[in-house]
Amino acid sequence: MKPKPTLYKIYYTCPNAPPFLAYIGRTKNDLTARFRQHFTGHVLMKSLDIFGVSHIEYAELKTTADMYVAEIVLINTLKPPLNVDDKAQDGLTLTVDLSALQWRVWDKPHLMEKWKEGLKK
Repeated sequence: MKPKPTLYKIYYTCPNAPPFLAYIGRTKNDLTARFRQHFTGHVLMKSLDIFGVSHIEYAELKTTADMYVAEIVLINTLKPPLNVDDKAQDGLTLTVDLSALQWRVWDKPHLMEKWKEGLKK
């Protein structure tokens, strides 16, 4: 079964503070493969610090067009610090309702532990 267009939010943790949204991304491919690329330094992916990750959430969308629009709106509304390329300097004037997105926690932390061990070596 082909993966659905998907948005994901990566949260980082800081000592003595609640987790914060660090990065918003999108993919039409397998989530596990995408995260591995982010965390192991794939040359075409934004490199993210796996050791700072608190948790990851994702939402599947119906169409690729929906995914592209929702990503830009979320980046420019929530302004995660690691998103640089698609962040505008001014604000949104259009209203886009994203309340129908159903965010779920990515439930494969055992894979992240495996990747961390590989990076430590």
